[in-house]
Amino acid sequence: MRRGRILIVVALILILCVVAAYFVTRGITPPTTEGTPQAPDVAFIVIAAQDIPRGAEIVPDAVVSAPFPADSVVETMLTDPGQAIGFRARLDIARGLPITQNMLTQEPGDVLGSGSEAAIAIPRGLTAIAVPITRLSSVAYAIRPGDKVDVLGTFLIVDLDQDFQTRLPNDTLIMLGTQGENLTAFVCNDLKQGERGPECLNPVPPPFGKLINEEVSQQPLYAKPQEPQRPRLVTQRLIDYATVLHVGTFTLEAEEEAAAAASAAIASQGTVPPTAGGQAQPGVTTVVRPDIVTLIVSPQDALALNWAIKAGADLVLTLRAPGDTSADETSSVTLQYLIENYDITVPSRLPYGLEPRQDRIVIPILPNDTSAPAPSGP
Repeated sequence: MRRGRILIVVALILILCVVAAYFVTRGITPPTTEGTPQAPDVAFIVIAAQDIPRGAEIVPDAVVSAPFPADSVVETMLTDPGQAIGFRARLDIARGLPITQNMLTQEPGDVLGSGSEAAIAIPRGLTAIAVPITRLSSVAYAIRPGDKVDVLGTFLIVDLDQDFQTRLPNDTLIMLGTQGENLTAFVCNDLKQGERGPECLNPVPPPFGKLINEEVSQQPLYAKPQEPQRPRLVTQRLIDYATVLHVGTFTLEAEEEAAAAASAAIASQGTVPPTAGGQAQPGVTTVVRPDIVTLIVSPQDALALNWAIKAGADLVLTLRAPGDTSADETSSVTLQYLIENYDITVPSRLPYGLEPRQDRIVIPILPNDTSAPAPSGP
């Protein structure tokens, strides 16, 4: 009886081992061919077999066919090297780069540079124009690219003869008739009493002037100007909310290459290029003050600025706060406007005055406007 029980236990153990072996074997069985991923589809495109400089003609050795994922191929990619051979590169093409139709051209005139980075920053419909500046007209050099500024213009207005387009007053001459009679007035500096009455010995053309009555005696007098016509000053805001594209002169490509070469030479040799005096000055940087600024404006405003520059108007930039898009209307400012709107009193003529005589406004000289005096002594 005991022996039979032992045999039953052994049989159960064998059954369990067989079942366990079955499940283990089934778990490590490799997947069937139904779950094997398929290889992706490929297509052949044209790529650069070597670096192709801009403007170079594509030769057979410069391009080659290469496999490329079919789902990534776009319509502009070339699929046959013959589609590129004989064309010229519009831009520099690096080795291994897929070649597209817009990279090639048959017209040599189409081989142009990609343009300047400054042009990318100009919104559509606007244009850029350069305006001369000084320390006073540029908010003490506080203006930076991206700032918003207004442009003020100041002009001198004079009276002109509408027909001659010359400054008044006109010169005058004596006109005589066909019989020698005087048709215009004249001035005599020397009179002689003759048989027929007063005679003019030296008639000269009368100066430009006008008839007035003397204040006390009310006698008629002929007044003439003692100085040329004084221009009249007027200032007004020409442009509002212009964008500053660049401050100073743009660097040319040749200058950038020269600067890069100089920097490389300094880095490799550890020396500083000598100055004009022949001695190197490490740590000394020459600061060049900007004398020009480039603004982004509308085409019509660009025409107005160009006219003002060519006419010799004084232009001043005023700096606006970030996000300030207000467009308040402004009035032209003249001497009359200041007197009427700023409560300026016209001084009365007094029986006394200042000594010494002062005919001009004394403008203070700023320290930065004068050069430092040269040191004296050993």
